[in-house]
Amino acid sequence: MKSVPFFLLILFFCTSCLGWGFVAHWQISVAALDLLESSILNSIRGDIQENVFKNWIGAQASCVDVDKYFVRELVPDHTFLSASFPEITSLSLEDIKNSEALGKNAFGALIDAFFDIREYFVAKELPELAYAIARLFHFGSDLMMPLHVVRNTDGQFTDQPGMHFRIESIAGTLFLRKRSLASESPLVLQDAEIPRFILNSISQSASLASVFEIADKK
Repeated sequence: MKSVPFFLLILFFCTSCLGWGFVAHWQISVAALDLLESSILNSIRGDIQENVFKNWIGAQASCVDVDKYFVRELVPDHTFLSASFPEITSLSLEDIKNSEALGKNAFGALIDAFFDIREYFVAKELPELAYAIARLFHFGSDLMMPLHVVRNTDGQFTDQPGMHFRIESIAGTLFLRKRSLASESPLVLQDAEIPRFILNSISQSASLASVFEIADKK
């Protein structure tokens, strides 16, 4: 009987350490799937009930953070600093995928998942496709989290140690819900447009980091 409380304690510790919070990654993924046209969603969910499929993806997207405890050598860093890769604006998707340096961060992981989705969709390999979609959502949402794309990731430069945990795992879990996410129409981009679109989104995300710093101080 003593092992049960211990297990629950370990489970709580692991889920509380997840980036964007376990619940938030889940909600973001389900919201993203809600934006897809029914014909597209039906083509990737197979015979799985729609709400079950969406939540299956959401759960997997949340658990990408747990991968580092089991397959650490396969898990890239979940952050990205644009300033460290000034040449990225001239790279194609293939260049980014084949870059050893970019393969170690969230930007490269996002593009890698994008290519995996194409491959597994054509091959009709549903489990692999689902996990690739989950990874795409996970790293995409990480890149849209300001503290993942700036140098002051954990308040180390503003005397706010632990800020990352407080914002992501506590505030994110308490306040971020699916209903707080804006409902927008999906954008259709050509391959050549994708890197620039992601970089512009990262820039907008980074510009909001100071909002989190101010909120954390209060």
